[in-house]
Amino acid sequence: MNDQAIMQHYSSLVFENQEEGRVHNPYDQEIREQSSIERGDIQGLRQSIAEKYTGEVGTLSKDTLRSEKNLSICVVAVSCRSAIRGGLAPELAFSLSDSYIREIDACRSVSEARQLLRSAQYKYTEMVHGLQGNPKRRNEKNPHIQRCRDYIFSHLHDKLEVREIAEALSLSPNYLSELFGRLEGTTLNQFIHQTKAELAKNMLVYSQYSYSEIAAYLGYSSQSHLGRQFKKVTGYTLDRYRRQFGVKNSGQQEILENG
Repeated sequence: MNDQAIMQHYSSLVFENQEEGRVHNPYDQEIREQSSIERGDIQGLRQSIAEKYTGEVGTLSKDTLRSEKNLSICVVAVSCRSAIRGGLAPELAFSLSDSYIREIDACRSVSEARQLLRSAQYKYTEMVHGLQGNPKRRNEKNPHIQRCRDYIFSHLHDKLEVREIAEALSLSPNYLSELFGRLEGTTLNQFIHQTKAELAKNMLVYSQYSYSEIAAYLGYSSQSHLGRQFKKVTGYTLDRYRRQFGVKNSGQQEILENG
């Protein structure tokens, strides 16, 4: 469809909506919904979703299921940006968005797509809430710290060292370490291991990768190295965490190794 055809459809749609008294969902409701995600306000999100209003969602495809999928994908993409504005690392936010969108695209029913959309919104809100709920975090946004965090999230599969990060940011290692500790309330090395531990948790719960594979994926020299750092952060061995929280896949035997 070329630009002319799009504008013809647009003009026709505006006319038809006016004639039939149809309006889209109120924009202020969307603002409240997305602001709740940005603030990490779970209760606010719940209230905004439950609001009653006279508008309706647009039709994004002639096929009902495809229309619902398209709508859900759009809302997940917008929610992803809201979470980033709330402090969630872009790489994590985009990766979560990719994962939800792939699942939505594979849905076989309208209700399934809608359920995944809401799940994504609540997941983003919970993740932002977790960041803002940490009393050690500062409200101020230092550009060096933001670039440092972005670099770490973009290189979680590498063996990260303070010297390497500082060099990438054109800062001295001592200055970066002091600045990060003062503004973030934790050492840079601790933050790296904490961040990798969060990713390891997801892999232990939702994947069947072996412990050695997870260690290699996260840039650790060995399974035992990952295990030591993971226990420092979480208090769990790899084996215990997977046994307690891991999702069992039907028809497959859970992979367990010495933790």
